[in-house]
Amino acid sequence: MNTPLNLRPLSNAGKCALLGLSLNGTAFSAEPQNPEQYKEELLAIEKRLDAKLKLLDEKLNRLEVLENKSSVVTAEPAIAIPAPVAAKPPVPTQTVETRVADKVPSKKQDGFPVSASYGKNGFEVKTDDGKFALAIQNRIQVRYANPFDSDPRSISQLERDQSSFMIRRARTKLKGHAYWPWLKYYLQYDWSQPVLRDLNLSLDKFNWAKLWVGRGKVVYNDERVTSSGNQQFVNRSIVNDIFTVDRQQGVQVLGNLFPGTWYDMSYAAGVFSGLGVGERNNDDDNMMYAGRLQWNALGGEMPFSQSDIEFHQKPALNFAFAAATNQSKCTAFETDSDSCRNLRGFDEGEDGQYKINQMMEEVRFKWQGLSIQHEMHWKEIEDTLKAGSDSSRETNLRGGLIQAGYFPHYLFAIVPKNLEFAGRYAFVDPDTGVDNDLQQEVSGVMTYFFSGHSNKVNFQVSHLIIEDPILSMSQSEQRFWLQWDLSF
Repeated sequence: MNTPLNLRPLSNAGKCALLGLSLNGTAFSAEPQNPEQYKEELLAIEKRLDAKLKLLDEKLNRLEVLENKSSVVTAEPAIAIPAPVAAKPPVPTQTVETRVADKVPSKKQDGFPVSASYGKNGFEVKTDDGKFALAIQNRIQVRYANPFDSDPRSISQLERDQSSFMIRRARTKLKGHAYWPWLKYYLQYDWSQPVLRDLNLSLDKFNWAKLWVGRGKVVYNDERVTSSGNQQFVNRSIVNDIFTVDRQQGVQVLGNLFPGTWYDMSYAAGVFSGLGVGERNNDDDNMMYAGRLQWNALGGEMPFSQSDIEFHQKPALNFAFAAATNQSKCTAFETDSDSCRNLRGFDEGEDGQYKINQMMEEVRFKWQGLSIQHEMHWKEIEDTLKAGSDSSRETNLRGGLIQAGYFPHYLFAIVPKNLEFAGRYAFVDPDTGVDNDLQQEVSGVMTYFFSGHSNKVNFQVSHLIIEDPILSMSQSEQRFWLQWDLSF
């Protein structure tokens, strides 16, 4: 009958016994021919036995721990040595450990399988297996405007007196991934309007080709794609409302090709319904098509975020071109429940009435606290319900901007490190076929960043000039903005 053997600690006598059993029967029946060789063989066998005994001792330690945790498990003999006929290896303890482990709850069963933290994207929750993640972030933008808030497009609008405090933006963002880290989702709701601004899914498995589906911004130009929370100024320029393709519902593919080379390129191409985000269905069978191609000439692909708060040690330079075409009842868009709208001078459209072709070029540069941005836009609106001989059938618009900002601390140490000064010039020609109808903006802004774009205060002064071709006159006005933008 087999008897259990306790191998902790194993005496030298025990070692010798096992050593003897490990030899075959001829080792005892005859005198070795070469004693020195025989001695070396014995030492080698002893070393192997020491290693096996050490491994066995570790397994026994683990077994004792498991036995203490599980009162229902009965320990089985760890080692059994049969009658000394021939040496046999120890009985493996793996079967015992497996049976014990099956009855001991795992760590994830004992504990809560979700971890929570606070990071740059707000309150973050994720599962321990990495399959699911959710970040919740809120944002509030409080603004004082004098004498008005919006961008004037006529002299009568320039003469308004609507000095006011307002909650300009109040938003909640949800972002994360589901099932796989590369299956991402994004939702943004604006409580101040209210409207569901974004809701989309993206497959980000490959950097060279990412698929985006749902509702959100068309990747067209930097000023619109860059979040209002990451803008250099209090608000976007007077160019934006006229030329933006804004948010749409559809699908787009985007990616980065040849990263790290001199021909590093980024691209985006999409197909959309072309009515903004206010309506579920298209007004006709024509779709909106948009595309953007960007050359990352220096420093690689820059994210859509203004001001050089990262303080680029090496210069970063991007050139981009974009184009879009659409036929619908809209001549412009905004993110609202009624996002399809018409520019001044255009009647409310019928289904598929206006055919729009537009394009733009863009330059972005950042280096050691300096940032420069330039955009130039062209847009053609064709009223398909008017006769081809009608001179008003086609309207061409043009606009552009240039802005620059700098953190003067890097020249004058006495200036706070987080203080930036920036200036901008923007213009819009709403009809190139008409003279004296120019709209212009000259703005200066001072921004103090408490925590990057997540917590900042802006003070902006704008000089706005409106020309009226009918009255043959121009008029100007100053607008003051003071704003606190906080994300948490």
